[in-house]
Amino acid sequence: MGSDWSEAAETLGALGHPVRLRLIQALAEGRTAVTELMELEGLGTTGQIYHHLRQLVSAGWLETAGRGRYRIPPSRLVPLLVVVAGARR
Repeated sequence: MGSDWSEAAETLGALGHPVRLRLIQALAEGRTAVTELMELEGLGTTGQIYHHLRQLVSAGWLETAGRGRYRIPPSRLVPLLVVVAGARR
């Protein structure tokens, strides 16, 4: 409790966009390739998808799993689910 909580702002902020949350949801459902993600409605252009993926990788929510492939690191899945569940009203 005594640590500086503001250090979590960037990591939490990366989840603060509906497209990024949809990307993470799609990855959790088993999609791994950017080509699969591009098939989803409402995520924008390929460039926009890569932009969001880079932000999620930078924040540690995702990692690359080969060329054009992404995954949620196993150690981040439970924290991710807790954050999303905690954000529901």
